[in-house]
Amino acid sequence: MKLSLALLLQLNQFMQFWGEWEVPVLARMEPAVDLPHVWPTSGLIGFEMDTCAKCLITGFAKLIAISFTVAGGFRGGFIFPFFTAGAAFGRALCFVFPSISPAIATLCIAAGINVAITRTALATSMILSFLAGEQMALPPILSASIASLFVTSYMPFIKSQIARSDIDFTLYYKQSKPCGSVVS
Repeated sequence: MKLSLALLLQLNQFMQFWGEWEVPVLARMEPAVDLPHVWPTSGLIGFEMDTCAKCLITGFAKLIAISFTVAGGFRGGFIFPFFTAGAAFGRALCFVFPSISPAIATLCIAAGINVAITRTALATSMILSFLAGEQMALPPILSASIASLFVTSYMPFIKSQIARSDIDFTLYYKQSKPCGSVVS
């Protein structure tokens, strides 16, 4: 598993980090040489994120790398790597819809992915908007987080993940008796 992960990381150098300092490079689609904590910056094939397909490849490859690291028991977490995958998918969305703000697209997709796993809509929105310095983007980020929370509320992605009791009763209200029926 370690060898396959190392090969994957050398094919796409945009995945060789946790993401805290490198997400701005992905969000602005800067060249790989600008990645601050990656060496060698060229990787094995000189991969650059300059097309929609390459952004999608980076996002999916980062998700695969996260699954290797979490399942393999490697050090570190998965929150910033999810932000990185979200930034790559957000940039791909900007190729499809060029009028979308890259900052909003990357932050909203990153929030949606993270909330689907962690179930922390408000905290994720606050962290992303303030770390990115985009406090005015809080409403769309929170909207993406809440949408992700509701869409994925009954899909546990991690084996140890438990259902939140405060969400279970608010998402699906089942009426036991039809309206207007008389209880005797």
